[in-house]
Amino acid sequence: MKQNIRIQSILTKFDKNLDGIIKEDIPVLKKIKKHVITSGGKRIRPFSHYLFCQFLNVKDKNWLDVGSVAELIHAASLLHDDVVDNAPIRRGKPTIGSLFGNKTAILAGDYLLACGISRLNSLGNPELMEIFSQVLKDLSVSELLQMEWEKNPKITLKIYDSIIYGKTASLFGVCTESAAILAGKSKKERALVRDFGVRLGKLFQKKDDCLDYFVESSASGKEFLKDFKNGLYTYPVLVLRSHLGVLEKRKMESVFKKEERNSSDESYILGLMESKKIAEKLHKELNSEKNYLLGFLNQFPDSIERQLFIEQLERLT
Repeated sequence: MKQNIRIQSILTKFDKNLDGIIKEDIPVLKKIKKHVITSGGKRIRPFSHYLFCQFLNVKDKNWLDVGSVAELIHAASLLHDDVVDNAPIRRGKPTIGSLFGNKTAILAGDYLLACGISRLNSLGNPELMEIFSQVLKDLSVSELLQMEWEKNPKITLKIYDSIIYGKTASLFGVCTESAAILAGKSKKERALVRDFGVRLGKLFQKKDDCLDYFVESSASGKEFLKDFKNGLYTYPVLVLRSHLGVLEKRKMESVFKKEERNSSDESYILGLMESKKIAEKLHKELNSEKNYLLGFLNQFPDSIERQLFIEQLERLT
C-alpha cells in the first residue's frame, strides 16, 4: 500500500509540472491541457525516468522537467495518432479530434511539442536537446513507415522492428538515457542504459500487439481482434506467417486483403494461431526478454525503487 502512495506522489509531481509547462494562450488550449493531464495515462515513461534517476543517484533537480517533457512528447504523439487512425475514443474517453475536430487535435499536438521543447531548451543541456530532437524524428519516420507498410503483405519482421523502434522504443530509450546524462555517465554507460529503455519499449509494444489476439476485451480494455479487423500486419501475424507453408501464407494474405473480415475469418485466424501454438511461442520469447531486463535491474542495489520497477515489469508483461 505504501508503494502505491509513493507512486501516486511522484505521478502527482509530474502532473503538477505538466500543468506549469503547458501554457494556455487561448481558451481551447486550457481545455486540451486539462484533457492531457486528466487523461488517465499510466505515466510509465516519466516514471521510468524517475526510477533510473534514483538508480543512478541523480542529484540534478532537472529530472522532473526531463520526465515531464518525455510525457508531453508521448501525449502529442497520441493526439496525432488518433487523427491518423480516425479514433473516436482513447482509454474510454472521447479523443481531442472527436471533441474539437482533427485540425485542432493536430495543432494542439504541435503546441504541446513546442511547450516541451521550450522547457527542455531552458535547461541549457545540448546532450538532452540532441537525444530528444532525435526522438521527434524517429516518431515521424515510424508513423510514415507504418502508414506505408501496415496493410502490405510484403512487410517483414525487420520493417516491423523499425516501426516499433520509432513509435515506442526510442522514447523509452531517451527516458532512461536522459537519467544517465543527468548523472554525468560516460557515453558507454549511457548506451547500456539506453539499450535497456529501448528493449523495454519494444517489449511493451509487442505485448500490446499480442493483446489483440490473445486477451479478451474485458481483461485488456481494448477491442478484441481490432487490429485483425483493420487488416493490420502486427507482431503475432508476422510470427504466425513465418510458421506457414506457401499455400497457407497465400490463404492468410487473401483474408487480410479483403475489404472487411467477417466472423468466420476471425475463427480462421484464431484457429491458425492455436494450431501453430503462436501464443506459447510469443509468451516464451517475451518472457525471456523480460528476464534479461530483470537481470539488468538486479545490478542496482536493492531498494524500494528497484522493487517498483520490477513490479511494473511484471505488470507490463
